[in-house]
Amino acid sequence: MKIVLTTLPKEGSAFNWVTPKYFYPDDSKFVPLGLLSLASNLPSEHEITVLDPNSFCWSIDKTIEEIEKQRPDILGISAVTLKAYSMVKILKETSAPYKIVGGPHTTNNSSSILNQGADATFIGQLADLEFVDAIKNKPKGIVYCNTNLNQIKFPNRKFIDINFYYPSSILFSANNRMSTFSSVGCPHHCSFCDVQTKKIQRKSPESLLEEMIYLQKIGAKSIHLMDDNFNTNESYLESICSEMDKKEFYSEWSGRGQAKISPHIANMLSERNFKRIHVGFESLSDKTLKFFNKPQNFSQIQKFCETTNKYGIDILGYFIIGAPTETEEDKHTMAQKINDLGIKYPYINILQPLPNTEYYSFLLNEGIYKKDYWAEYISNPVPDFMLPFPYGEKKWQEDAEFVNEMINLFKEKNENE
Repeated sequence: MKIVLTTLPKEGSAFNWVTPKYFYPDDSKFVPLGLLSLASNLPSEHEITVLDPNSFCWSIDKTIEEIEKQRPDILGISAVTLKAYSMVKILKETSAPYKIVGGPHTTNNSSSILNQGADATFIGQLADLEFVDAIKNKPKGIVYCNTNLNQIKFPNRKFIDINFYYPSSILFSANNRMSTFSSVGCPHHCSFCDVQTKKIQRKSPESLLEEMIYLQKIGAKSIHLMDDNFNTNESYLESICSEMDKKEFYSEWSGRGQAKISPHIANMLSERNFKRIHVGFESLSDKTLKFFNKPQNFSQIQKFCETTNKYGIDILGYFIIGAPTETEEDKHTMAQKINDLGIKYPYINILQPLPNTEYYSFLLNEGIYKKDYWAEYISNPVPDFMLPFPYGEKKWQEDAEFVNEMINLFKEKNENE
């Protein structure tokens, strides 16, 4: 059986004002780990093709053309809500007899997706085992997925050209950096965040190290754990370090996590070549941290930064500008606070109300948005959808200018170091 698995192209996406182009240029590439996992866990008798129009910057028409060239029996699409327009176009204009949609967009919108041309939608953290069953039985409608992370093989990179995905980072140096994940899910409930999975599943340390050694063997020299939150369980990190010692794993690695770490764990990670932690601080104001429902306050952020800096772990810090609680004083003191905390790589975004988030519900409940714009878009996606700025375009422009000032300030600082 011929199976095509694909991401969605950028063309026609809803306007994303969160991340400035400096951090997220048009040619940004992301390894489609979810699709690679599905492909790696299918029986070997199937002919499987993984397409990534998102990373290759294909148009919608080019994507449809490439899918049709394969003449698949089954088409699997990984969808995010901001790309609902291209999803609908591809569902309608491709000829595969059985079409499945998975990814974050399905969790709250499966009924719309089924009406828009999908034969089945998958809802759940992981869908690998359910996908194997669907290939055989071709169920219709919503499929609820309960695959366990330790029941499946790790994503084999043979389905892609790994050299294409090595990033040329604008912020830091990391030769041949390749991403994977040690867990799925995040236990926190940040008001702006659309990560839907709150139950954490973790790979066994043995399985994770098997994959990291595999990545090392195929050319990766730096491995990044792109989890939603990799460091929520310190005993798990101890087990990873222990497994690294057993396997004599010495490659550089990094991870994306929270602003909480003990000196003991920071020291263990540092001793095993852990170079950098990517952390969503979001704000350095206690009032705004509370509005965002962040689990740490400024005093705890200070302690975290002191610990990681002590053990030589670089910090990439994510920040969000534009909260209604933010003051001019917060902006005025932000750069100095970042410097004082030793946050080497600030990554500054602008607050955008994403669908199915507490922040978007707040705007609706407060009457700032008079109607549910996201619901209208999801039921009838249009190209280049633009959500109105909640506090007006002038406020958004001011925030964008401030972010650019910060980018230029820290860009110059890092170039001079």
